[in-house]
Amino acid sequence: MDIDLVYMWVDGNDPAWRAKKDAFLGKEQSKLDEQAINEARFANNDELRFSLRSIEMNAPWIRHIYIVTDNQKPSWLDTGNPRISIIDHTEIMPKEALPTFSSTSIEWCIDNIPGLAEHFLLANDDTFIAREITPDFFFTAEGKPIVRLKSWTSNRNNPDQYLKMISRSQNLIQEHFGVFIKYIPHHNIDAYCKSDIRKCKEMFSGVVSQTIRRHFRSDDDLHRSVVQYYSLATGNGILRRMSRFNRPMSFFDKIKGMLQSRYNYDSRLIHITTPSIEAVMEKYNPTLFCLNDGEHANDECRRRARTFLEKTFPQKSPFEL
Repeated sequence: MDIDLVYMWVDGNDPAWRAKKDAFLGKEQSKLDEQAINEARFANNDELRFSLRSIEMNAPWIRHIYIVTDNQKPSWLDTGNPRISIIDHTEIMPKEALPTFSSTSIEWCIDNIPGLAEHFLLANDDTFIAREITPDFFFTAEGKPIVRLKSWTSNRNNPDQYLKMISRSQNLIQEHFGVFIKYIPHHNIDAYCKSDIRKCKEMFSGVVSQTIRRHFRSDDDLHRSVVQYYSLATGNGILRRMSRFNRPMSFFDKIKGMLQSRYNYDSRLIHITTPSIEAVMEKYNPTLFCLNDGEHANDECRRRARTFLEKTFPQKSPFEL
């Protein structure tokens, strides 16, 4: 089974890109949610370099890597490497949708990448693989994606923009299939079948078309989580709940872990504002992890995160010049 990897990447520090965004933002800013335009959403802290190192170190079986960008390229990237390709928005998105500053919009066009495998992984540049894994971490032998979701106890009418979009996905699947999937995405590297995305684009064509043509994120967008819910509702996906001990381990090790407050997560989101990233990694022992920037992060937080990544993934990858 061929498995590709797609990254969403933007260099928010690029003056030309910022000028384009600011010019377009002036037309729409008053109508936008703060989450859609927060600077942390576009920050470039050089995480992609270390994410690629983690891929080469722990998942070298990935066939091809695509980096989806807006007329940008990391200065250190070796684009001559035959296993990596830069995909510009203009190659996969309709002209009327550009320019776009919405990841939700771009994600609905990923299946248009020329040559993209049926089975692929979708990642942001702040996601990493912490230990060696095999393809069955993401797909079953039959090619079904393993859908990693976490529990959600919040009210379904939560005002948060992201959670509004998730609720919409859940509700649409319930309307069409009579199944309400109460779990939500865990924000890390996700597995997809290209055919599932295309089926959802056909089923929800109107709202998908509207989402693609929005230049900034909106409460009314259809989030790609609907594809995960679709795969579960149709039996094409396998649910893996994120919990403290969701990787196989003995009963004795579970008890020991509980007593020591040391867990065994498939995946963990870590805010870079945490005082010690190392302590969180030690406690949760994740296979996948995300170092999430945010509105409360500062330069010192980013410096600590960079130091952690340099220590964790010191070996230069074949994708670097």
